[in-house]
Amino acid sequence: MNPRRITVIVIDDHRRVHQALAAKIDFMEDIEVLAHGSNGMEALDLCAQHQPDIMLMDILMPGMDGIEATRQIHPRFPSVKILALSSFDDQDTVREMLANGAAGYVLKDSSMDVLEETIRAVVAGQTVLSPALIDGLLHPPTSPSSEPMPSPIQISRREQEVLQLFAAGLTNAEIAEQLFISVSTVKFHITNILDKLGTTTRAQALVTAAKHGLI
Repeated sequence: MNPRRITVIVIDDHRRVHQALAAKIDFMEDIEVLAHGSNGMEALDLCAQHQPDIMLMDILMPGMDGIEATRQIHPRFPSVKILALSSFDDQDTVREMLANGAAGYVLKDSSMDVLEETIRAVVAGQTVLSPALIDGLLHPPTSPSSEPMPSPIQISRREQEVLQLFAAGLTNAEIAEQLFISVSTVKFHITNILDKLGTTTRAQALVTAAKHGLI
């Protein structure tokens, strides 16, 4: 029996991007592009029609942009994983996409191997960022005179350890191995972390945790 194919929809207003992505994905045996769209409204329509595994979403597009499309799609189609694919690497855009439900953010100049690895990781439930984005997201620049504000969110030492590890991109199994605990215990801690941060996804948790200086 052949394994189920990972289905993808590409949303970008540049035809050359569609062609380049289609060419890359053609080399991936079990991943296929179902459709293309050029703006946020088309993303909503195509998502309703196909409900793909992954939606590769550009940010700046005419009409409805990728941030607003993500904000609308995520609660309506929670099984669809939105992966931001953009040439913009500013931290405000990254944070806004993640806060609105994107499961990852990669840059358009990423290699085929990175794109394939990212698609598979997002389908598996991980939150994935391009390496170039991680340091800026988790450690934003501060002015020399600014002092960190104490966080009103209180998490335990173990929860802090789990948070640091999943912020570094480790899977539940890898976190369990690192901390010498069971996978079910890792899931328990992550559920507590999401609850304390007032978030529902790991991507949102990373943004909130970074804002409060927890990572």
